[in-house]
Amino acid sequence: MVSGLIMPRVLDKIDSPVDLKLLPQEVLNQLASEIREELVAIVSAKGGHLASNLGVVELTIALHRVFDSPRDKIVWDVGHQAYTHKLLTGRRHRFASLRQYEGLSGFTSRDESEHDSFGAGHASTSVSAALGMGIARDLSGDDYHVVAVIGDGAITRNGS
Repeated sequence: MVSGLIMPRVLDKIDSPVDLKLLPQEVLNQLASEIREELVAIVSAKGGHLASNLGVVELTIALHRVFDSPRDKIVWDVGHQAYTHKLLTGRRHRFASLRQYEGLSGFTSRDESEHDSFGAGHASTSVSAALGMGIARDLSGDDYHVVAVIGDGAITRNGS
């Protein structure tokens, strides 16, 4: 607050990864803090996976600043780690409906957003899905990046 004025949140300026790319580097720490506040407020009220999302805030910001989603494919291994991704890809205004009837999914969903390149649920799918997308890209002669975000517990998955 400056001179009685409420300053707008940086997060409120983000409706797509394009908006994120336009932000100066100096405000990214503030953005990360605001995302964490939003995650704690909504997940505490609606349920969901909190710790795993708090741990990927900076990673998600970096991915969306470096890569060009939805052209570049970001494949989340654990869909319940993609809440920050949802906030940065045009779903912030609906985020309070997370995991509610007819609300946002607790996981990534291709029906929900063009930025969700794969409908992930739980661990151990991102590497094979990203590999398949990369092979399809190469066979079609296209040129974009495919990124697998390997989630909590995916590496230790025992196949059961």
